[in-house]
Amino acid sequence: MGKYDYHKRAIGDHYYGTRSKKKSRVWRIFIFCLFFTLLLALFLYVFPEVEVTIVPKTEAKINDLNIIVDANFTKDDLANNKVLGKIITVEDSLSKTFNATGQKNMGDKAQGEIVLYNQTGLVQPLTTENSLVSDGGIIFFLTESTEIPKAEVSAEGTIIYGTSVMRIVAKEAGEAGNINPGRLTIIDLPFSKQNKIYAEVKTMLTSGTSKIIKVVSEDDLEKAEENIKKSLEPNLKKRIKDRLTEMQVLYDGLVKFDVVSVEKAVELEEEIENFTIKVIMKAEALIWDESEVRRAIINKIESEIGKDKRIVTTSRDVFEVGVESFDLEKATANLKIHAENQVSMPIDINEIKDKLRGLTESSSRRLLLERIDIKDVYFKFNYSITNKIPNNGNRINVKLNFR
Repeated sequence: MGKYDYHKRAIGDHYYGTRSKKKSRVWRIFIFCLFFTLLLALFLYVFPEVEVTIVPKTEAKINDLNIIVDANFTKDDLANNKVLGKIITVEDSLSKTFNATGQKNMGDKAQGEIVLYNQTGLVQPLTTENSLVSDGGIIFFLTESTEIPKAEVSAEGTIIYGTSVMRIVAKEAGEAGNINPGRLTIIDLPFSKQNKIYAEVKTMLTSGTSKIIKVVSEDDLEKAEENIKKSLEPNLKKRIKDRLTEMQVLYDGLVKFDVVSVEKAVELEEEIENFTIKVIMKAEALIWDESEVRRAIINKIESEIGKDKRIVTTSRDVFEVGVESFDLEKATANLKIHAENQVSMPIDINEIKDKLRGLTESSSRRLLLERIDIKDVYFKFNYSITNKIPNNGNRINVKLNFR
């Protein structure tokens, strides 16, 4: 028996199986290491990409100017701040139904008899227009005009007041006019006379009853018309905008609304549940082309900054229009323009990419912020485990954000 056979017999039937398992384990470890190395290489050299957002330094250029917009001009004269305008007129109508909210008391008015007193030495005339007011604020009128005799002195020296018995009626219908006996003040008289010339109710007034009905009040009519006007104004503005060219603009301060007519099939204080009103309105607007003004401002800035800077678009750009005056009859307006634009030094993105290749995030940030034309920088790494700028320029995406 050879040495090999002896060893085989010593370990039994598992001899070949054990050796096979060891070789299999080695291969698995090798394949795993190879896969891991390949995966690591992919995440180190192939997959990584970075998005570099650069915030360039900008400088504000402010321009304020006054321009005249006139529909009588034949063309723009921006050298003298004159812009051609145009009058657009549109018309629209709208009918709406509203609920009546007014109330009117159709009951009977309280009435009764009073005694008028005059303590002065002069006859006091009164008419049906004079107001007699109770302590509770209820107003009454005489049913006919009269004169209260003057006061006299009797043979015994006693003052005898001038008196007159008259009938009165409440100003408004309702039970509130059924007042108890008491004094009425004639408020139309001078204040100095009101204590000397007055009326007294001797017995409680009667016949005042209440019957409340719903009517169209003056407030109902005014609110209804205002409601329709507010609804029509946006419609009229839309009609004007539909007629504008791409570069023409409409400003609220250059629009005038007028009511052409109001049609209402209802009378004031008419007893009714609801009513309909139709309003016809027109709008007249002075419109103009602001693009020429914007272009003139841009040209002015470009002539000032030279070739080492350029105008950039940012969220801080401003173009404000203020209406100083507007004369629709003359078709002219004076406008105040306030414009703010940003200028920046040009940044070569390809140059940035070349300088960033292979650098770490901190080194890249330091490199960029040392430049006089960059205000801030942000990095966003994708599929990277080292936060290192890829060497492949195609995996570097540089964006300029002027904010």
